Amino acid sequence: KVIVMSMKPKYARAIYEGRKNWEFRKTPPPLFKTIYIYESAPVSKITGTVLFSEEIRGVPLSVYEIVKTNKCFTRNLPGISYYELEEYAGRLNLVSALRVHRAERLDHTINFSVKPPQNWGTFRGSLRKEGAEI
Repeated sequence: KVIVMSMKPKYARAIYEGRKNWEFRKTPPPLFKTIYIYESAPVSKITGTVLFSEEIRGVPLSVYEIVKTNKCFTRNLPGISYYELEEYAGRLNLVSALRVHRAERLDHTINFSVKPPQNWGTFRGSLRKEGAEI
């Protein structure tokens, strides 16, 4: 099975460049599993992989207090404000911060042959060298 996570291209690029150390999700994917990053439009392809090593889950204020002291964002990327995190958490009032352990941009992008997940999802498939597709 292949795990695919959707994100905006600017955040994927920041993760690949090591400028974004934390990813926020309401429902987190598994830790210590290779996750393929699907960049949303205009890219609309799988562009790399990420591995998360730590999860901090809780109400927005407690997560924010922990993450803000751990350089949530670095070098030319504004961090998320507490109010943005609180709004993102919504009615559940819970959020997860996932620490990026390792991220790597693929040499070639991969077409994704099914509708991409809103957040993340598990799919049956394999990577093929010729005309790479999941």
